[in-house]
Amino acid sequence: MKRVSIPWLVAGVAIICGIWGNSLMPGASSNGFSLHVLDDVRSLLDSLGIASGWLTNFVVRKAAHFSEYAVLGAVMAKAIDPMRTFDRARLFALCLTLVLVPSIDETIQLFVPGRSGMVTDVLLDCSGAAFGVLLSASIGRALRHRRKYLQK
Repeated sequence: MKRVSIPWLVAGVAIICGIWGNSLMPGASSNGFSLHVLDDVRSLLDSLGIASGWLTNFVVRKAAHFSEYAVLGAVMAKAIDPMRTFDRARLFALCLTLVLVPSIDETIQLFVPGRSGMVTDVLLDCSGAAFGVLLSASIGRALRHRRKYLQK
């Protein structure tokens, strides 16, 4: 049985490096980047005829936290448990990874000018990671059922 998937693990480490790299960005730069994303998303929504006044920088930043960790959760689930055995050791390793990474992420921000580490962001990140793991497991299960159905 395959212990870990090296390609998925490399992808996970790259995502972690990207997340931690963003945390090293000073507060003013980080805020400027998210304001730029906010403008782009508002322009897109407006061009589609969808009201965008409700969209704020806060919403963009928190959505970014959730979504980047959802992707990380899905990738690390595939890396740590490529055969989706869901045994205790693999689930423990996955959970430990997906709690340590955001905890370290927010700790990094304590030492960056204009940034602050927040426990609420760790909780949001862990929620995003859990969503990614569940989404990955659901897709894997659907694909297995589809393969069984097509083999009949």
